[in-house]
Amino acid sequence: MSETDTSTNKHLCIHGHFYQPPRENPWLNAIELQRSAIPYHDWNERVTRECYGPNARARLLENGGHIQSLVNNYEYMSFNFGPTLLSWLEKTQPWIYAQILAADLVSRGRYQGHGNALAQVFNHIIMPLATRSDKLTQIRWGLADFMHRFGRRAEGMWLAETAVDTETLGLMSMEGVKFTILSPDQADMVRPVNRGTGSGRWEDVSGGRIDISKPYLARVDGSGQRFMSIFFYHGALSRAVAYERLLASGAGFLARIRDAFNPDAQGPELVSLATDGESYGHHFKFGDMALTWLFDNLKENDGISLTNYGSYLERFPPQYEVKIIENSSWSCAHGVERWRSDCGCNVTHTPGWNQAWRAPLREGLDWLADRLSSIFVDRGERLFKYPWEARDDYIAVILDPSVRNRDLFLDRNARRHLDGEGRAEALQLLESQRMSLYMFTSCGWFFDDISGLEATQVLKYSSRAIDLVREWAGIDLTAGLLRFLAEANSNAPAYRDGAEVYREMVLPSRISPSLAVANSGVTVLGRGAPRMGHEDRPFSETVALTREISLEREGVRAIGGEATVTEPGTALESKRIYLAFVKDGEDPGCLVGEAVSKVDFDGEIQEILKTLTPTGVEEIEAILRRYARRIRRYKVKDLMPDTQSLLDMGALRSLDRCLIDSIRKRRKEAERFISLFQETSLPCSESLDHIVGLLIADELTRMAESDPEEGGFDRSRLALLVNQAKQKGIVFSERFLKERIESILRLKIKSLAATPARASAGDMIGLLELVREMGLKPDLWECRNSYWGLSTDQGFINALGLDLAEDMKKLGHLLGFA
Repeated sequence: MSETDTSTNKHLCIHGHFYQPPRENPWLNAIELQRSAIPYHDWNERVTRECYGPNARARLLENGGHIQSLVNNYEYMSFNFGPTLLSWLEKTQPWIYAQILAADLVSRGRYQGHGNALAQVFNHIIMPLATRSDKLTQIRWGLADFMHRFGRRAEGMWLAETAVDTETLGLMSMEGVKFTILSPDQADMVRPVNRGTGSGRWEDVSGGRIDISKPYLARVDGSGQRFMSIFFYHGALSRAVAYERLLASGAGFLARIRDAFNPDAQGPELVSLATDGESYGHHFKFGDMALTWLFDNLKENDGISLTNYGSYLERFPPQYEVKIIENSSWSCAHGVERWRSDCGCNVTHTPGWNQAWRAPLREGLDWLADRLSSIFVDRGERLFKYPWEARDDYIAVILDPSVRNRDLFLDRNARRHLDGEGRAEALQLLESQRMSLYMFTSCGWFFDDISGLEATQVLKYSSRAIDLVREWAGIDLTAGLLRFLAEANSNAPAYRDGAEVYREMVLPSRISPSLAVANSGVTVLGRGAPRMGHEDRPFSETVALTREISLEREGVRAIGGEATVTEPGTALESKRIYLAFVKDGEDPGCLVGEAVSKVDFDGEIQEILKTLTPTGVEEIEAILRRYARRIRRYKVKDLMPDTQSLLDMGALRSLDRCLIDSIRKRRKEAERFISLFQETSLPCSESLDHIVGLLIADELTRMAESDPEEGGFDRSRLALLVNQAKQKGIVFSERFLKERIESILRLKIKSLAATPARASAGDMIGLLELVREMGLKPDLWECRNSYWGLSTDQGFINALGLDLAEDMKKLGHLLGFA
């Protein structure tokens, strides 16, 4: 990989803006199933698998097509990650998250303390369209989030859609930000920096004619004493990456970069690219590999040195100042109109569609934000020393919502000591302000219809904000917002306008405490034996099933108990009593009520469950009324798509288990049938396909359960089945087998890492050979990452004996390594 070369005048910086909008259901603080992202759970998960993960371990191939090494691209590129995306990664993809942080640390060593990572305005709002107080909060939250994660002050900050105005630059400078990155089309005029008493003459560089090879200073206050450094990225190269398939060839990519430098340049010259980070793997498959090839092939004899913006700025400070085009951005030819009007910018160019809905959506949310601010100030002045400063400081609670940290925050910002009710009100007000900011996330306006995933998401945040302040509003805020949304005509045939979208898509997403408990209870019931604190249960952060009792008798399975529901953000708690049940041949259901007295679990409830019969479930509701009020019976159709999907998958896995158990019981008969079939010339049947598939699945299950310390697994039976199936032309079901294969490979390589054993490596070798024969293509990404980690761990390598060392080489070859 190319290191910094202090002798060259040619410098290259590639910046990736990695971002996804906040997608969490605001009543749940978790992302719901998004069917448009299938086969993944949601778009965050999908883009992570296609982009964020692959760039943490990008494959560098040798000429033969085998993997030469795995590279963390973040170590070599400038990047910013949206804070809300990093929060999600930290929680759900901790290994990838750790690689991003580690890459910044490595780059600081390479570039004399200047890290590759930049901060970002917090939840990607269009800054020129925001109020001054919202701009300041976005900047302060973004910087605090960066410090919390990367352990240093951010030098640079990315602006959402590079949308900019002078006020925003001034506030960034005031908060200690040194530079930002803009499009060349956002520059208006330049002149030499004033070194004496006179002023240089301004030169018009509008229309993208600015010299992008150097940084500039922009005056950001009336006194002319405060500046912001600005880098302008190479427009043509960046567009080629984003829209012209430049990433199809690493060699072509490098050739275009070489051509971008001026052969007659006398001084230092910077070529920088700025694109959506998702270009490298999500928008363009294998784009991450093109980037890795580029980094590896930037040899010193090219005379091009990799750098990042902070390092370049220190070495080559600006010699020119610039005037920006106010209220401009990189993704709208009309300034910032894409986020408030039907300017003509859209994604799909669908004939007959328009984006006139953007204006009433913007106007409605502006109206709501103004009301929310009034409530916040009116109520907040009684609670906080300085309400707006308290809001800026609230990022401390967002980053660490522990009880201790919430208490420290309130003690630090409260006007007086707050009792329980006062503390709850303070947190509700602050959460309403977080929702107010989230509802201006830029993606809500970027796409083509108000019924889209992103527009409905910002409306969910508006609805949650209304819920939080409802008791203090004095007017019906929902009705007020709907008047604006009724003017936002939808292009989608299924919806008339934004008001209908709100009623049909937003309001049903609200999760009451009782509904949360119903989902949680039914999920545990559907998975079989209930366990306290089930880690992968939906609502695991919101619902605590504090007591559970279960029973199975006479065609009915049931679990019941108490639950504590903790509201996201405010930490308000409510108690519920529930009974989840399922009768043979029917869908499950759940009774939930608000707890009014302590339940006698050891006495009466046990007796209730003992008398539970297929016809007696309804009688339970009357008995539960002794302990709860507002009891509601939830059916499957009332539950979240996540819960419904988990029930479907549970039923499918249960059926698979039953089939495998059946085939185990009649194994000799099945194998005799297969042997007989081998000797005939009869055509293959679907029944045989299924029998062989079940037998192979059974052998895979045995492999997963085998203990390497006891000699591992006898692969001969599995190999025989696969060979027989291959001879008969049986087509294997990927759905049936891939998941098991991937799971076994993960288990075996973890076992190998923990306790080097030849059996573990041998099992993996045998399985991968069989997979190749079967024509299956399991996802080997995690397994390759783990293998690379082991193969580059000198301590692990030193501990291997000769036999296991040979197995490791063979395993690496099967995984695609050189």
